[in-house]
Amino acid sequence: MNAPRPVPVSPVSVTAHAVLHSADFLHAQLRATRRDRVVLHAGVQINGAPHLGTNVMQTAAFQLAAAARERFGVEPGLRFGALDNSPCETRACPDTGSLYERSFRHALGESRVRELVRLYYGALFDELSAATGVPYEVETYTHQQSRVAFREEFLASLGMMDTLRWILAPSTGMVPVSFPCPRCGWSQKYGEDTELLSADAGEARFAAVCLDHGKYLVDVTPDTDTYIGLTTLHRNLVKERVAAREGDALPVIVKGADWAPGCRLLDEAFLCYPGAVPPPRLFTPVVLSDSGAKLSKTLLREGTADLSAETEPWMLDATAWTGTMAEYAHTLLGLGALMLSEPRHFERGYTTREVARLIAQGFGPAAGPA
Repeated sequence: MNAPRPVPVSPVSVTAHAVLHSADFLHAQLRATRRDRVVLHAGVQINGAPHLGTNVMQTAAFQLAAAARERFGVEPGLRFGALDNSPCETRACPDTGSLYERSFRHALGESRVRELVRLYYGALFDELSAATGVPYEVETYTHQQSRVAFREEFLASLGMMDTLRWILAPSTGMVPVSFPCPRCGWSQKYGEDTELLSADAGEARFAAVCLDHGKYLVDVTPDTDTYIGLTTLHRNLVKERVAAREGDALPVIVKGADWAPGCRLLDEAFLCYPGAVPPPRLFTPVVLSDSGAKLSKTLLREGTADLSAETEPWMLDATAWTGTMAEYAHTLLGLGALMLSEPRHFERGYTTREVARLIAQGFGPAAGPA
């Protein structure tokens, strides 16, 4: 006799009776745009092994894509953005204290970045893709920002910056841009000394300062190979604007629920563009410590995450999983199917203690798409 399926205790959500499945948030724009394809966009970090919260979001992205296919008859795809722009090394100017950093791309090179993506995500994504029937691709930020469309949208954002700055940085209005030194790859973290000299729809010129090599000029046009470093919200706005230009598929943004406040600003920024409609967004459950703070590499590195005794090592570092990758994918798919079984189970967070309880009860053999 099969054991009863574990059930989380979740409160009634504000979408009760209006939303029967979390994939239904896509329904209105699918009807309005009459698209027969959807591409879900999600992120992957390469600055260390992923924790459970990261893998829950990514697994949910596969399952939501599969649910969109089953509920609306659309062809789904997944596009993961690998953040090789994350800082790998940091230095401080001894005179001013200004921070300089070198990204994973500039410190390690393209080949090593690809290796890290394969190490942390390759086998897992292959298992999830096979289980859900959803194809995926991984694209680095370096490649994304090299596209003509990205550069065109970046230049367009500069022309609107007097308005956008107070949306993307409502407290300060400061939206810095950084450009790696062409000689060493280091860039000023907060762009204090980066100056916009001129800009129009087709070209922008900046002056920047390297800690070792002094001042240098940077020209950005749609067809130059200048590396563009942007703040988190500015980068996401440009990426979403690029995704919106792909007319054959509806772009869908998938992020952890902790991103909801930031996405409010992104939606407001999006609406500054004439006729623009923000992309549909799907927020996935966040995995929490006992204190209610979400699992994060920063808290884990600092040792300040309040973790229960039930927190297994693999929940903090996926490479510590002792079973097979197929077993890990099965566990994640089981969790995801449980969370997606009702919107109220999806629109909440889960402590590592609660995740351990749900896993201990088992998910049975059927852990495919929700």
